[in-house]
Amino acid sequence: MHASGRCHVYLSPHLDDAVLSCGGTIYAQTRRGERVLVVTAFAGSPTNPDFTPFARELRERWGGASGPFAVRRAEDRAATTRLGAEALHLGYLDCVYRSHPDTGEALYPTVEKIFAEVHPTEASLADVLYDDVRERVADDGQPLVYAPLAAGHHVDHQIVRRTAIRLLDDGIAVAFYEDWPYAGDAEAVARALAEMGQRWRRSVSPLSETALTAKGDAVACYASQISTFWPNLEAMRLALREHAERVGEAGPGEAFWSPARLGRSRPVNPP
Repeated sequence: MHASGRCHVYLSPHLDDAVLSCGGTIYAQTRRGERVLVVTAFAGSPTNPDFTPFARELRERWGGASGPFAVRRAEDRAATTRLGAEALHLGYLDCVYRSHPDTGEALYPTVEKIFAEVHPTEASLADVLYDDVRERVADDGQPLVYAPLAAGHHVDHQIVRRTAIRLLDDGIAVAFYEDWPYAGDAEAVARALAEMGQRWRRSVSPLSETALTAKGDAVACYASQISTFWPNLEAMRLALREHAERVGEAGPGEAFWSPARLGRSRPVNPP
């Protein structure tokens, strides 16, 4: 039962980005009786999880399961449920598994390629994703949409950001969240904002202790991903708290950016 009727749609490149970046805000919204839908774009299962040496390394890091994305989707459902949100998983492949349509070669075989520019053969992928997301957003009436700032310049985050900019140009309210773990880098955030052009307004969603704890509980559901960022769960909770306290103005918070120029979209008030 969603008492207010207000709907929030979070666009998450991968199966953890929205919760890592905005989990406290999501929890606060659902506690107010507002509907939250987390749409993960690159959640499909690759036919060959050992596509490249880097892909094999990731599979081992994630626990060695033969179907790692089935595991990760289950983790994401558990995390979003913990926050009171709904999860929708689209079937696009993570960049690690995408290949050239003619040669079959990996488009992003190394870490360096993943944090470089979107491959020319994928110039239209943001538009394909837009068609998919736009239809789903329309079904929810007039939702508030949240998308990654792409502060770390990860190619999948860039693609979802491009999709969100198209939604923004449609007059849909979009706020860009500071995506973890790049949010702690002020220069990376500034570069991402500059890449999108125009002027931006920063707002902070304050987090209660309950919301911060709920975020930590949700992040803990991503068991396969913890070792990528932290040595243990205690370190994870401490890192989330320290970051939230740096972001917040008078206590823990999460940061969002929306256009400062009037008229481009409906105003966004993430908190």
